[in-house]
Formats: sequence, C-alpha cells, structure tokens
Amino acid sequence: MIKALIFDFSRTLFFPKDKEYTGELNALHRKLAVNPSYDILQNFEFNEELMIFLRNLKNRYKLYLFTSGTIQDAPEIKYKVASLFEKIFSAEQMAISKKDLESYKRISRTLKLKPEEILFVDDLEDNILAAKYAGLNVFQYKDNHSLMDYIDLLE
Repeated sequence: MIKALIFDFSRTLFFPKDKEYTGELNALHRKLAVNPSYDILQNFEFNEELMIFLRNLKNRYKLYLFTSGTIQDAPEIKYKVASLFEKIFSAEQMAISKKDLESYKRISRTLKLKPEEILFVDDLEDNILAAKYAGLNVFQYKDNHSLMDYIDLLE
C-alpha cells in the first residue's frame, strides 16, 4: 500500500516560461539571479493543475519533494512548496545524486517507510530507474493527466 508520494520539482511541478529552454532549471535560475531586477516568477511558473491535485491528496498520502538543486529555496517559491510538502529533500544538500539508488534508500529510512510504500514521480528516466532499483514504486512524468489517472488508480 502506498503511504507517501515523493515528487521531483523541476519539469514536473515547476517549468521555465521559455518553452524552448531545455537545460537545467537550477542553472538557469543561478544565471538569471545575478541581475538585481530578476523576478523568478517572470521566468518560471508552477504547474498549478498538478499543485491543486496534490493539495487534494494531502489527506490520503504524505507528500514529499526530492529535487536535485535548491531553486525551491527562493523566497517566492519556498512558501508555496513548504505549504504543500511535509519535507523537502535536496540531492545537492544531501551530497548525493538522484541517479544513485542510495539516495532513495536514505530517504526511505528517514521517512521510516519501506521503499514499496513510496511512489516516486520524476521526469528523468535515470532518476526513475535508480528509485526503482532501490525498491520504490515509480512513475515517469510526461503529462498531468496520465499521472493523475495513475494516482487515482492506486486506491
């Protein structure tokens, strides 16, 4: 039985407004943030549909975030993320890659959950495979509707 959902942040819940940009969001944020007039929400946007869906799941599952970097720590972002997720795990702050299956084992131990009690959602196949090899249930994010349909079927 799934007890917790762990979500990636970049390109699942948070996207660049420039749809042509294919690089890492943390790198883009760091590059733009040196400009004193930089406004993160002028350059990035939340996946509001999925955020609303997750808010409605809070009574069914524990919600966590596992992200590669620290873009979610920007003040304009942090308040919204902190209100939705019980804990935020950053691979950068943990000094381990999301491609390393040990990162998922470490999170499972921290949460005091068995890996099979967790569903991990990410857009990158390498991260999905690492989580799967660590024993977590996984879903590779492509779009909101397929993810929401999948989660609705978990019950």
